[in-house]
Amino acid sequence: MMRKMSLSVFFLSFLLIQPPHVLAAEPITILDISSYTAGAAFTAPTRQGLDMAEEEINAAGGVLGRLIRFEHQDDTGNPEQAITKLQQFLLQEKPILFTGCNFANIELAFSAFAKQNKVLQVSACTNSDDSVWKQGHDHTFRGAGPLLYSFNWMLAERAAQSHKVKWASVNHSYAWGQQNLAAFKENLARYQKDIQWGEEQWVPVGKINAGSVVNAILKSGVEAVYTSLWGSDLSQFLREAKKRGLSDKVLIVGDNIGRPEFMEQMKGGMPTGMITNGVLPFENPVTPAMKEFAVRYQKKYGQHVRYAALQSYLAAQVIAEAIRKAGSTDTDALIAALKGLRFDSIYGALSLRSQDNVPTNGIWVGETAIKDGKPVLINVEYKDGNPYFPSDSYIQSLRKP
Repeated sequence: MMRKMSLSVFFLSFLLIQPPHVLAAEPITILDISSYTAGAAFTAPTRQGLDMAEEEINAAGGVLGRLIRFEHQDDTGNPEQAITKLQQFLLQEKPILFTGCNFANIELAFSAFAKQNKVLQVSACTNSDDSVWKQGHDHTFRGAGPLLYSFNWMLAERAAQSHKVKWASVNHSYAWGQQNLAAFKENLARYQKDIQWGEEQWVPVGKINAGSVVNAILKSGVEAVYTSLWGSDLSQFLREAKKRGLSDKVLIVGDNIGRPEFMEQMKGGMPTGMITNGVLPFENPVTPAMKEFAVRYQKKYGQHVRYAALQSYLAAQVIAEAIRKAGSTDTDALIAALKGLRFDSIYGALSLRSQDNVPTNGIWVGETAIKDGKPVLINVEYKDGNPYFPSDSYIQSLRKP
């Protein structure tokens, strides 16, 4: 009871010390419409990052003398239903823009909707590069990077050091898997011209037959495997790879392997020597602010910082800074502010590229190992996003009708 009373007193005190114009003004509403049901593993942390950003921005006085408020909605995992829910919320609540983290097909549908209806989207994650490259336009921005193309370039750069020639792949059979594999293939070819791609396994989400997949790869005689699997499909694949000796015989490369929630799930069963992206704001923070965020996050949620939380927190920083720069919540003013926006973030000094509306933050690359019975990443390097964008002409070529 005393704790509840203390919290109530604290909240009342917080309200009383806010400037009167903050309390009197209508809050700035921002819609977060994410794949909360269908993609809970990555969207639950998305909400946590947005909630932390909202609390901290408002505790500092809000933006333009107004509190901000993220309204959370589930996109249902179905593109048509997601568009319907988005339309309903826009009509009823009139948010200044929408954000969120979605499956690739929904992200593409949202981007098309934003263009057609002149509604501003600042996505909180990267699941389809097409939304900012192939069908890119000035009503869709990324609130956080790097893109699939960029982090696969980083992985390819590290993988090329092993000089493996014969490759297989295991990916989900939808846009996420297809775009990841294409990006990795293209970028690996930068470093090795003699690559041979053989066995390709395409897996429906949640329906992998891991034993059969691993056996097929073993029979193909490859030297390395690329995968962008995630969730239970990835854990089943890696467990079978270890059980059947595949992980001892080939190099495995995959972007989702090093995420904290996955490493915690795998525990001592994680194969070693795999190349992956990581999330290391404690062990290898980019800035002191990032480490401070990681400490606050762990204290609040009782777990290591999730990648999606870092991304959504950064997206919220982008949105708040754009509102400040614009001095308005008008859509056109916000678009003008976002174009080429330069700001200090949890990742340090960043900019939003005017070529494709994508921020320049990077990600960590490392290799799996076991320490004290738990999976860790070793040989870790934070890779800034700037050097891992293709040329402007490359991007423009994708947009040709």
